[in-house]
Formats: sequence, structure tokens, C-alpha cells
Amino acid sequence: MTTTPDDPSTALSDRPPVVDLATWQSARDELLVREKAHTREGDAIAAARRRLPMVEFDGTVEVVGPDGPVPFLHLFQGRDELVV
Repeated sequence: MTTTPDDPSTALSDRPPVVDLATWQSARDELLVREKAHTREGDAIAAARRRLPMVEFDGTVEVVGPDGPVPFLHLFQGRDELVV
């Protein structure tokens, strides 16, 4: 069976309707408001995460390295940050 894109009997139910530009723009503007709110909320959550209180970590706790158990602080090898 051959179909054409304009044949409504073959329209797939999972596809959005084809509309005029004004209708699309209105729907897009509504979605943009939601997208911006979502972004602001994500930013607020990330800021709250950064403000969480810290906990002191016992650097003498041993971890297993390639040469066996070593104190956690030795992994830093005198540096301020550990990148794994």
C-alpha cells in the first residue's frame, strides 16, 4: 500500500499534529516558560548542594592501592586535590 504524508488515515498516533506557525510558536513559548523554570530549579538545587555542610574525613583510614594498604592522605602525594 502506498501512502502520502497528507493522508490522514495513515497518520501515526505517536507523531504530533502539523499546525500553522502561530500555533507552533504559542506552544513553543509555553514550553519555554516551563524549560526556564526547570533550569532555575536545577540551578537552585545545585547551589543548595554546594552549601551542604561538610564532614571531616579521617585521612588515616587505609585504602588498598596497587602496592597494598595505604593511608588515604598518601594518595594525594602532597597535593591539595585528588583526581581519580
